[in-house]
This record gives sequence, structure tokens and C-alpha cells, in this order.
Amino acid sequence: MLIAFHHSISNLLFSCYINLWLLLHLMAFEKMKKKINNEKLMIWDFSLRIFHFGLILLVMGSIFTAKADLLSIHEYFGLCLLGLIFFRIIWGFVGTYYSRFESFNFSLEKALTQFSKDYKSSSVRTPIGSYSTLVFLIVILVLTISGLFSSDDILYDGPLTFLMPKYINFWTLIHNIFHYFLYSLTIFHLVAICYYQFFKKNMIIQRIVYGYSKTLDIDLVLIKDKSMKGILLLFICVFLPFIIFKIVI
Repeated sequence: MLIAFHHSISNLLFSCYINLWLLLHLMAFEKMKKKINNEKLMIWDFSLRIFHFGLILLVMGSIFTAKADLLSIHEYFGLCLLGLIFFRIIWGFVGTYYSRFESFNFSLEKALTQFSKDYKSSSVRTPIGSYSTLVFLIVILVLTISGLFSSDDILYDGPLTFLMPKYINFWTLIHNIFHYFLYSLTIFHLVAICYYQFFKKNMIIQRIVYGYSKTLDIDLVLIKDKSMKGILLLFICVFLPFIIFKIVI
């Protein structure tokens, strides 16, 4: 009983550490916001930027721990990722304007001509960027959910393998296949960022870091500050998988 209690406390402390580290990591960027010219408008709110940088760190951590066979730690990264994806889905409906899915640009016609010289967009969201974001969320969601039911048949069983013992091999196969989708999307994402940053001079990295747009030829919408609500929701979503799968179950 004492060992189980200690294990639960350790899980909570680890989750606290991850959340606080992500928050403090971006507090420095938030201070830089004061240096931005007042004529520039906010497009990515603070909680969305925490999500973005948290996603990068957690994906890197999950890949490293999987390759190093540190599956117990890999599970922690997976649970954090699951919480982040839940946050992004919720924030896609109730968040600031550019966080909501309604602001995404899903025009197939524009997507086919996006890399042409004559392509011009009056929207912050590009078609390929919108589609890649949606696919990224789906892939990571499938990875994290399938991981809950997966097993390596030696040392590690996912926290929900007991619910579907007959389908463990199926979920493990799905988990392994979607790893390759994640690798491919990550490479595509990095190439796209470099293309827009250095060839299109779109300053996309500055947008991600500071949250403001420097582009004056696009239609911008003044958004309300929902930083505190977003951060609170983010913390709840990241903590929830730990509470459910490491304490309750």
C-alpha cells in the first residue's frame, strides 16, 4: 500500500515538473512581447505557443525513449502528449480566433497552387499548413491511444491492455505503423518551416515564438486575450491522463 502511494505521488510530481518546465520555458518569450511594435497583432496566443513547444519537446522525448527502450518513461511522454492533443482539440473550438478550426483554410484549389510563384493568400492559415496540422493531430492522437493498449510482450504493457487482451497485437501494430507517419510528418513540417522562413521570407519562426504577425498584406482579426483560461485548460488536460491511468485505474 505504501509503495503504491509512493508510486502515485512520484507520478504526480513528474507531471508537475513537466508542466512547470514548459510554462517557465516560455515565460521568457512572453516578456519579449513588450518589445514588439504595437501595430502588430497577436495571432498565436500564449497557451497555443506553450502547446506548440510542449509538443516538440514531448515528441522528441517519446522518440528517444522508444529508441532507448525506456518504455516506462515513454509512457509518461505518451500520457502528456495525449493531454496536449485533448487540449488542442478543445481549444480548437473555444480558443482564440486563430486557434479555432473555423479559421483553418481547407481550400483544395489553393492547396494545389500554394507553392507556385503567383500564389497569394490573405489568410494567416495556408491550405497545406491547415491540412498538415489536422493530420498531425490525428496521427499523434492515434499513436497515444494505441499506446494505451500496446505491449512489447516482455517488460511493458500499456495501462489499458487488460480491456482488450485479444487485440493487443493489433494495437501494437497500429502504434508501430503510425510511428513512421509521425517521422514523415515531422520531416515535412521542418522542411515547410525552412521554406517559408528563408525562401518566402514569411517570418514563420518569429510568429511561433512571439505570437505576432509581421505580415501587413493579410487580413488580421483582433483577438481577445484568453491566456489564463488557456493555461488553466492546458494544465487540466495534461494532468487528467495521469490521474486516470496512473492513480484511478
